[in-house]
Amino acid sequence: MSRLYLTAREYEALLKKQNGACCVDDCEETEGLIGEHSTPNTWRRAKPDQLMCRSCHKIKTLRDIKKIWKVKRLNGAVLSQHERRRRHGAQLCSRPFQSSRDQFGASSWKR
Repeated sequence: MSRLYLTAREYEALLKKQNGACCVDDCEETEGLIGEHSTPNTWRRAKPDQLMCRSCHKIKTLRDIKKIWKVKRLNGAVLSQHERRRRHGAQLCSRPFQSSRDQFGASSWKR
């Protein structure tokens, strides 16, 4: 999925609409605002429609990720933690750590 960016004219229009501040009510930040979607980009593909400061953007992104995964679980697109453990057991299956000798590009003199 390609990302849609704001033009300078669109950014200025949003900035004027929001009175030059972050779109979050309690935040008064005016510098370094980022274009952000009001709904997660996976649900509605469109250009950003609000401007947020970096700290509010970080909080919103974490909330969006949780919401997206909840919808995927409810739709059956991914397994819940309970289902994964029932299918694959309680132990996590992962790759073992590589030793320094097995790593790509490791120097031979360190053996």
